[in-house]
Amino acid sequence: MLYALVFAPFLAALLMVAASGKDARSASRLAVILSAIHLLASVVLLFSGDYNTTPAGWFTIPGAGITVTLSFAVNGFSAWMVFLANIITLAALISARKTTGGNYRNFAIGLFALLGALNGTFLASDAVLFFFFFEALVLPAAILIGSYGGPERREAAVNFALYTLIGSAPMAVALWYLISIAGSSYVLPVAQAAQALPESTQTILFWCFAAAFWVKTPLFPLHGWQAQTYAEAPASLSAVLTGSMSKAGVYGFYFWVLAIFPDIAFKNGMILLGFGVLTAVYGAFMAMRAKDIKKLLAFSSMSHLGLAIAGIFTLNVEVFPAVLVLLVGHGLSASALYILAGSAERLAGHRILDKMGGFASRYPVFGFFFGVASVLAIAIPGTAGFVSEFLVLLGLWKVSWFIALLAGLCIILTGVYMLRLIQKVLFGEPGEISEDQKKLRFPIADAVAVAPLLILLVVFGVHPHPITNTLDYTQVTEEQQAEIEAAIAAAEPEALSAEDSLQVKQSFEQEVKQVEAEDVR
Repeated sequence: MLYALVFAPFLAALLMVAASGKDARSASRLAVILSAIHLLASVVLLFSGDYNTTPAGWFTIPGAGITVTLSFAVNGFSAWMVFLANIITLAALISARKTTGGNYRNFAIGLFALLGALNGTFLASDAVLFFFFFEALVLPAAILIGSYGGPERREAAVNFALYTLIGSAPMAVALWYLISIAGSSYVLPVAQAAQALPESTQTILFWCFAAAFWVKTPLFPLHGWQAQTYAEAPASLSAVLTGSMSKAGVYGFYFWVLAIFPDIAFKNGMILLGFGVLTAVYGAFMAMRAKDIKKLLAFSSMSHLGLAIAGIFTLNVEVFPAVLVLLVGHGLSASALYILAGSAERLAGHRILDKMGGFASRYPVFGFFFGVASVLAIAIPGTAGFVSEFLVLLGLWKVSWFIALLAGLCIILTGVYMLRLIQKVLFGEPGEISEDQKKLRFPIADAVAVAPLLILLVVFGVHPHPITNTLDYTQVTEEQQAEIEAAIAAAEPEALSAEDSLQVKQSFEQEVKQVEAEDVR
């Protein structure tokens, strides 16, 4: 199952090459069918209990004698991230035909390649394999931005690529150092090797890893690429970037930074928590000032992801399920709004909020979907955003009442700028549009794309347990925790060869599965 989820999107990209480049209708049918199959597989993953794969050798690092493996595993967090990537990709492919025209086939090829890299990022358990997919996200995204974006698309694509690649460079060096002393690139021996190092060395390595995920999320002040990239990218691609790819940075903090450097994370957690809250406040104020509809949504996304990072670095396992609900809810909400913002841009002929207006009377179906999506994004009671943000605030309150008040301010500001967005787009005096623009209609494909996302926002708000139960650490008893720690302690990092690492991995995973399968999963 895991191999299929990672490599099937790349196969789908190859199949799309055989589709007609001139017949966008037939190409879109093929792309939607293939994407729906991938989504079904991701849903099965949520309930299948398919936790890991048997590692297969990929290549040996010259001079180090370390074999990098094709090794994939899934946990509750990564399973939901894979689901999110697949459902948003399907929505993007459904809505993209109107914006890509005769180039739909090539757009779908790039989007499938991006989906494969996303699935690989969330499922890789080999550190080098993870880094490969994490960096592979950049290429298809940059090509799609440069090929299908707005007037400043090439500048945005270059800016995006430079930020993310330079931000990952320290992690590449740190990762090379760790696997060279661990004798393996699998996460468990790498973590053990890191924790055996002096604290000063661990701290340097910690910040090398954190820099890569800091940029990808992004957090203030390394966010310079985000607003321009999301604004210039086609709306369907922006939906994937904000709804799914941005989660790769949060996932990196959660799965790799906390797992490899737990002690240093505890000592530096307040710094990252502080920057998370600062990012949330900054993003909210910038969203209030934004005059470009897609930049407003970009800063809104930045604000919510900052709140998610703050939640993670409370380092309270009771808050982690709320963070996961926050990420799923944000992914569904932000991607739906970007698809609808793309519709607004096509109908108005521009992205300037002050020149829009009157869409509710002019395009009532669009007005309904845009109004519902915007209200749900405010995190009103009964939505996934309300449940998650409330629980994250409680977790932050336990750390500091002042930090919790700042985070609460961000939630209030969300209501301010989203209501401003509704007023500017749906109500007021209708903006001037050309005769050609007056002939356009809200495409039914966009309604079909966003409707399931909005429904799930309400479903997970009323019943979030399918998400929270996958990270319910509180169900692990002290005896079970002792068994897990004994399994970890059984491995001696300094004595691990590549073969020993594989044996330790298999025995450890078997032990964890036996202990936690019924309770945590």
